[in-house]
Amino acid sequence: MSKPFFVFLHGAWHTPKCFMPLTSALQEAGFENRVVCPALPSSNATPLPTDWNADVETIRTTVSKLVEEHDVVVVMHSFSGFAGGVIRLVYIAAFLVPEGFQHSPAGTRGNMVPQMKTDMDAGSITILPEDAKNMFYQDVDDTTAAELSKDLRPQSLGAYWGKTTFAAWRYIPTTYIICKRDVPTTVAAIHWLIDTAKASGPHQIDSVIEVDAGHSPFVSKPQWVADTLIAEVNRTL
Repeated sequence: MSKPFFVFLHGAWHTPKCFMPLTSALQEAGFENRVVCPALPSSNATPLPTDWNADVETIRTTVSKLVEEHDVVVVMHSFSGFAGGVIRLVYIAAFLVPEGFQHSPAGTRGNMVPQMKTDMDAGSITILPEDAKNMFYQDVDDTTAAELSKDLRPQSLGAYWGKTTFAAWRYIPTTYIICKRDVPTTVAAIHWLIDTAKASGPHQIDSVIEVDAGHSPFVSKPQWVADTLIAEVNRTL
């Protein structure tokens, strides 16, 4: 049986570059040319889009081409949990939400933490370099965190105002990776999201894994994430 493709969806403010340590580990494990990391327009386009439709279309196009001939595992981090697709979904500290979920009411910065600096006129949200370590890289050394923060981009404000229309985790086998060293309020929210999803009706959340890592384990523990993804794929197939 041929190996599946991994499609990695980065979180808000990031670029595909954040997955480099993890993709290198997967390639060394035999997944050469089986990793795809599309750049999501909500943090990689100029000008920034006013909603998340361009992200959805990028993901749909990427996955649709691959599934014509291959099995696909979609791995979502943080903000990109609003999207999904295929033989298995893997959420890493990501939004796992039902149909009709809206992060923030349109035109507001509701439910946003103080570190999310909003510019209503520019339609953007930024994270200051001095806040990046506590937000994303809790278990990464200061030098590496500072280097990673240089790659952060403004994020589309309007993308946080969109409403989800489909919950793929109801129909596709789903793994959730909880990062225990993430921001405490985030960890509590993740437990609530998982419990709420399971109680909301049909679901395929069949694996919940905890790791002693911060928000971005693909940076701090790339080999562990690679091994876990491969194990989840093998279990699925």
